[in-house]
Amino acid sequence: MADRSLYRRARGRAGRVRRWVRRRLHERRVGRQYRAWLADAAQVTAGSVSHLTTVSILVPVYDPPVKFLRECLESVLAQRARNWQLLVVDDGSTKADVISFLEVFAREHADDERIMLVRKENGGISSALNAALERATGEYVGMLDHDDVLDPRCIDEFTRAIEEGSFPDAVYSDEDKIDFRGQHFELYCKPDFSPELLMTQMYLCHFTVFRRADMVAVGGLRSAMDGAQDFDLALRLLPRLGRVVHLPRPLYHWRAWAESTALTIDAKPWAQDAAARVQGDYLDRTFGGGSVAASAVPGLNEVHPRVGADPLVSVIIPTVGTPNTAGTRRFVDDAVRSLVELETQTRLEFVIVTTGVIPDVRVDFHGRHPVRHVVYGAEEVNFAEAINLGRSAATGDYLLILNDDTTVAEPNPVTRLLEVGQAPGVGVVGCRLTYPDGRLQHVGMVLLPSGPTHCWIGRPGKEPGYFGSTLTPRNYLAVTAAAMLVPAAVFDEVGGFDPVFARDFNDVDFCLRVHQQGRRVAWTPYAHWTHHEGASMARHKPDAAEARAFRDRWSTVYPVDPYYSPALDQRLPHLYEAV
Repeated sequence: MADRSLYRRARGRAGRVRRWVRRRLHERRVGRQYRAWLADAAQVTAGSVSHLTTVSILVPVYDPPVKFLRECLESVLAQRARNWQLLVVDDGSTKADVISFLEVFAREHADDERIMLVRKENGGISSALNAALERATGEYVGMLDHDDVLDPRCIDEFTRAIEEGSFPDAVYSDEDKIDFRGQHFELYCKPDFSPELLMTQMYLCHFTVFRRADMVAVGGLRSAMDGAQDFDLALRLLPRLGRVVHLPRPLYHWRAWAESTALTIDAKPWAQDAAARVQGDYLDRTFGGGSVAASAVPGLNEVHPRVGADPLVSVIIPTVGTPNTAGTRRFVDDAVRSLVELETQTRLEFVIVTTGVIPDVRVDFHGRHPVRHVVYGAEEVNFAEAINLGRSAATGDYLLILNDDTTVAEPNPVTRLLEVGQAPGVGVVGCRLTYPDGRLQHVGMVLLPSGPTHCWIGRPGKEPGYFGSTLTPRNYLAVTAAAMLVPAAVFDEVGGFDPVFARDFNDVDFCLRVHQQGRRVAWTPYAHWTHHEGASMARHKPDAAEARAFRDRWSTVYPVDPYYSPALDQRLPHLYEAV
């Protein structure tokens, strides 16, 4: 027995070493690609191309270091594309060197009709941006901070995306940071447009362009939200953002220095307070209220929309009645009991789909929630069919599809799912799943050429993920049906689960069909279950026929995952899996 224990520990250590080596190799590969991209910028010739669409660049200025301001404005002059307008607004600067530099800059470029310098009394960043917006003539508008830098390919790439994309409502790019020595670091490879992530953080950030007409229509920027004025603008524009294009290249370089939040969020402590006001205003406007509080991610807030209309949620649990690990009850009893005890805010009904060989679920409900049993007649369970059968007996506004070997880890998980699921355009919501030992089991799924995979599976429960990805709501192509919330109407519209996938891929296939119909698949970390995966049914390798059917159906439809940046190594999720 001792020898076996030593063997397991040695194998575990070897697995950790292998994963560490693979991660380091991955980081080197990404680093080489990133450095090559940056090096190519030196080959760009300023003003060598032009497009029909003009982008107005708004630069509010208030007492920055002149060195940074010079680099900022020169980065616009160095653009490969000529189709830009530069609007520099001096918001009452007090430093003599800043005032002098701007005067000289204006004189030197007086003959360039694309460049305008506006002087005004100090009124704050929103006031300065609005002064520039009033004078903007471009079809699209982007905002450039006075100490940041545009990649010389930025406007060219953006304009191409606009014109080739049939003039979308917004375009945004990836970004990185530069230190005071000009060294690049902390590349942020963003997902494609993710409204659920945007509700939590202004991830669009740098560089984003919106239609000028839309910005004017919503009243421009609001001084009351200074510190998070761009976040406020994005959330007020959100109902207008039908088509958004993401450019997966770092076309904006965010300056990190002592007075910048790029270096530390402590540089501007009022910015998080402003973000909380912005988010609260959004919740009031969209959901009739909710709550905002500091989250586990430094500098970000946890946002909980108010759940309206008192919906009924039908909890569908397919089960074969396997005893739990303690041997005292069945897994399904534990699953129901934990939900009854810890979900106190949402009305539930339970639909237990059984093979007919187990008695009723032995939980004392005290009359709180109705329970009905549906018998699945076949000896070998087809889970897709079992879920569809459960739906036929469900009467709720929403369906919670739940594995029988799950137990609630944090209070009110169904309410947390509803907070996201009620949002317009959302068709599926997934949750956070952890193993009994606390390791991550599910925080969303990535669709790779090799097939669907769970992100960060097997990592410690405190793993923050890439830019806080395990701790912030966001969108994915798919989530697991081990705990999945679906509006009943959406389930019916797509025809439920496909019985072709009896054991495997049925949840991913369902999510992709929902996504194809124009609805979003969302994930939230605030709904949390413990998943005793493999306990109620032995683990198995994916069925080969089902894997083939999945590839045949989806490999050409989704050759890349829009929520997993192509700038990242396609093997990244696997690098963090438990071995």
